[in-house]
Amino acid sequence: MKTSLQKIRISKPTALRTPLRKDASLAKPKTPASKLTVVIIEDQSAICDMLAELISKHGRYTVVGKAADGKTGIEIALDLRPDLLVLDVIMPGLSGIEVLRRLSRGLPFMKVLIFSGKKEPHIIRALVQEGIHGFVHKTDPLSEFRKAVDSLANGQTWFSENFDRTVREALATPVNHADNMLDQLTPREREISVLIAKSHSSKEVAGQLQISIKTAENHRANLMRKLGVRDVAGLVRFVIRQGLVDPSGDAA
Repeated sequence: MKTSLQKIRISKPTALRTPLRKDASLAKPKTPASKLTVVIIEDQSAICDMLAELISKHGRYTVVGKAADGKTGIEIALDLRPDLLVLDVIMPGLSGIEVLRRLSRGLPFMKVLIFSGKKEPHIIRALVQEGIHGFVHKTDPLSEFRKAVDSLANGQTWFSENFDRTVREALATPVNHADNMLDQLTPREREISVLIAKSHSSKEVAGQLQISIKTAENHRANLMRKLGVRDVAGLVRFVIRQGLVDPSGDAA
C-alpha cells in the first residue's frame, strides 16, 4: 500500500495549556496569534479529507499534515509538532495505540483525539492508559467531533456520551494474560506481528522494514516464543484481540 503523505509547514505553532506529559523542556513557544495546528492520521482517505475540511472551516485551526498509516503519521507529527492529533486506532502497519506510545515522550504537550469505531475493553483500556484527551466514536454525529476539537483546543477533554460507561466496563473486565504480553514486545516485534498477521512472508517483512531476511526470521521466532504460540494462526488471533488489525476490514 502506498503511503499518503501531505505536509503544509507553518511558523511558530501555538502551544496548548494542558500537557500530555509534564516536561517543561519540550514546551512549544507560545504564540497566541497563531492558528492551532492539527495533524490527522486516518487510513481511509475519504474520512481523512472530510475531517480536514470540517476542521479547516473554523478559522481557529489549520490542518498542517495528513497520513494514511501510523509510521508516516509519527514522522509527520514529530516533524510538525502539532497542537492536536486526530488519530484512528486500526491502520496499516502501526496501530493508533503504538503511535501514541512512540509520540508521548517526544510531544508531551500535544492533545490527542481518538476517532475510531473500536470499543473493545482491552483497546479502550490501552487508550486510557496512554493518556488520550478525547474519544469520538465513528457512529457519532459529526457535530460531536467538532465539539470535541473545540474542547481540546480550549484545554479541556471530550468523550462520547457512552464512553464513560465503556471505560467502566473496560476497567471492570479482567485483564487477559495475553493482553499483558503486548507490553513485553518491542516496538519492532509489534510491527512485525501485524505484518505476519496480514500474511506477509519473512522476505516481504524484511523488504518493508529494510532489514535482512535473517533478522526478520529472528524477530519472528522471538515474537512467537514470547507469546507462546506455535503457528501463525495463534499469532493472528493475538494480533486481532489486541486491536492491531481489523479482521473484518471495516472502518475502525
